[in-house]
Amino acid sequence: MKTKLTAVLLAVCLLCGCSLATDTEAMLRAPQLSGESRALQKALNSYLNSAVTLKYPNSGDFLSPFAFGDWDGDGQDEAAVLYAADSTGTNVWLAVLEAETDGGWRVSQTVEGLSGEVEVFSAAHLRDSVSQQLIAGYTSAQGDSYLVVYRYADGQLTTVISQSYTHMILADFTGKGDTQDLVLALPAETDFGGVALQLLTNMDGEFRSAQTLNLGEGVYTGCAALQAGRGIDEHTYLVMDAYSDSGSLVSDIITYDEETGFLQSYHPPGVSSVFNSTRRYDTTLFSCDIDQNGTVDIPVEAEDGGSIASPLDKRLRFVVWQDYAGENGGKSTFGVYDAANRVFFGLPAALRKNVLLRPLANAGGWRLCNLTGTVTYCELRMVEANAADNEKFTRIANVGSQQLQARVLTGYAGLTEEYIQKHTVLLGAE
Repeated sequence: MKTKLTAVLLAVCLLCGCSLATDTEAMLRAPQLSGESRALQKALNSYLNSAVTLKYPNSGDFLSPFAFGDWDGDGQDEAAVLYAADSTGTNVWLAVLEAETDGGWRVSQTVEGLSGEVEVFSAAHLRDSVSQQLIAGYTSAQGDSYLVVYRYADGQLTTVISQSYTHMILADFTGKGDTQDLVLALPAETDFGGVALQLLTNMDGEFRSAQTLNLGEGVYTGCAALQAGRGIDEHTYLVMDAYSDSGSLVSDIITYDEETGFLQSYHPPGVSSVFNSTRRYDTTLFSCDIDQNGTVDIPVEAEDGGSIASPLDKRLRFVVWQDYAGENGGKSTFGVYDAANRVFFGLPAALRKNVLLRPLANAGGWRLCNLTGTVTYCELRMVEANAADNEKFTRIANVGSQQLQARVLTGYAGLTEEYIQKHTVLLGAE
């Protein structure tokens, strides 16, 4: 099979893998095209008899207008392109192109999207292990979102599912092994709130809706995020972060019951209330795999983490991440969260309750001290990204236009520059 140019996929995961670099958009939207990307645009221009404007999705598997994959399962890659043209109105269009024997491309079919912006652009094996279905999430000017699943077969592009939604996630929740499932968080339809999760899966060779699970009626006001991970039984489970009626974030853990064929809420052993155990008032603290061990970790603010001196207490907080899916109740990760820069610093568990955070004199960083403040373990600071290197500080990561640096003054239980670098996670913008 002819080697295809892989569609641009840039998810720069620093350190633990929860971060997206802030300059990604600029890199992706560079106007220079090369190779097959230029050939695809040429084929589109010729087919439409006019110039096209390429449309970049905001998220998904493809962060480029161009996607390549075996959409129809014939063993040869096709291409898909997102575009707009003066002759086709304001909405985004999706074109599927077939490769020609001379190395060129031929437009097979085009279909009009549901708005002028594409929020998500992905592909997945939803019907079988051979063909891939295209998934596009469209966002209207009014803020409404619509997800469409397209099937390409026999030269025809058809709509399998078209559904309003707020969040989506792809994973093998049902354990089929060779296909993926799609879970959508649906817009609230009642005055009582709550979140409805719709499971769409392969049933008897067709991809369709299998269940709608209603959660948190009268308590949840909307879905904030969806994450998938693996538990100790190696089954995939779902973590939903939801906004509560008190303005806080809480999490719900959802698993798939093979006997009933339905999704259901999961209650970890020894946890009397997942709602109370996961409540946090910083609504930027979304669940993720903070330690990159394959399970989803849920964060909560730790009131017993230590002491934070003013004015740092306005932006720093102690946080514990709990995965709830491992043996003996899961694995906890303790550290400091910088809400202003969306950075998490993992710390040795022994420092919990025994640490004081104090500002540096220039207000550009902070000190990690013992609880009485008599010993400084390390200092962390933010400087301009192009600042000259300082031999006393070690560069940890770039955070937007700034550079995060650290230096250790008094070692504690292996708290070295290398430890800080390994356990620093840039959470990025949600």
